[in-house]
Amino acid sequence: MEAKPDFKKCDFCKSKPTCLCYKCMCYFCDSCFKLAHSNNNYKNHTKENIDYYVPIDLKCPEHSTHPMDLFCVDEKGN
Repeated sequence: MEAKPDFKKCDFCKSKPTCLCYKCMCYFCDSCFKLAHSNNNYKNHTKENIDYYVPIDLKCPEHSTHPMDLFCVDEKGN
């Protein structure tokens, strides 16, 4: 039986993430994004909505010993 991959979770409450803040470099659910960005110092941060789960164990294609931190999803879904 093949093991199911682990997926990224909200960096604060560990629920399914709904967005990513590129300035904080964190995944958030909607509630945690609002809470973390309620301070005036973070009001200029914008969230990038995500509608996909990001597997934790993706490896960088150029550096196979490093986990992939950021990537683009093209129109073909690659």
